[in-house]
Amino acid sequence: MPSLDDMQTDPEKSVFVLEALDVELWCPVLAAKFEIARLDDLRAILGEMSAADPGLARCYALDTAEREAIEARFGVGLDLAALGLRTIEVHLSRQRRHVTDAPYLIHTGFELPLMLEGRKKLAFMEFEYPPHRFPGEDSFDRWVERGVLHKEVVLEPFEPNPHPRFEGIRTAYYTPKGEEWRIPAFRLLRTAARPAGGWNETFQRLEGMLLGYEDWQNDWWIASRARARQGQDADASR
Repeated sequence: MPSLDDMQTDPEKSVFVLEALDVELWCPVLAAKFEIARLDDLRAILGEMSAADPGLARCYALDTAEREAIEARFGVGLDLAALGLRTIEVHLSRQRRHVTDAPYLIHTGFELPLMLEGRKKLAFMEFEYPPHRFPGEDSFDRWVERGVLHKEVVLEPFEPNPHPRFEGIRTAYYTPKGEEWRIPAFRLLRTAARPAGGWNETFQRLEGMLLGYEDWQNDWWIASRARARQGQDADASR
């Protein structure tokens, strides 16, 4: 089966990815890519939950009926039976170009198994609150309860609060046991960037080191962001 990188795409079309997530590890274990010419064709299936998302940039958790409708309409499919008895959720999202271009595994979406393997040293999940949970938090917390991971939660209220629905930003930090020092270091790094004139390559490299990326991976990422500033790919999530 060709990888997502190997499948050719039409630049005039929007590219989306269906992913099956293993709930125990909260990471993708199966994926299929498809193209659409009109976002409204997909919006008709997603319905009300996509009303406030004109570009369909969010990640959507799909029920069985929504998944089957997308598979039938766009000729895409996930062989969920091949995954056996795993507890699975199916998500839909737009493909992020820089993720498929990178010559290494971007940690986003694979934080939990990478931490359990010792390859990732710090993960953080930022979401507006309420609610005081992020999608998949129970999967992470099971490993906190087992004494494998360390967790800290930081609330940053909006002051003043311009949003009628949310009170602020909630960030949940996780590290393997013994790596707890990375959380205050990471927060200090972000705090220091503001009076220093904003984010730059030095801060970017330090962030990558704290998250657990290797030096050559940080080199590639920084060069990639430099190209983005010249008008190429502007998505900087990592």
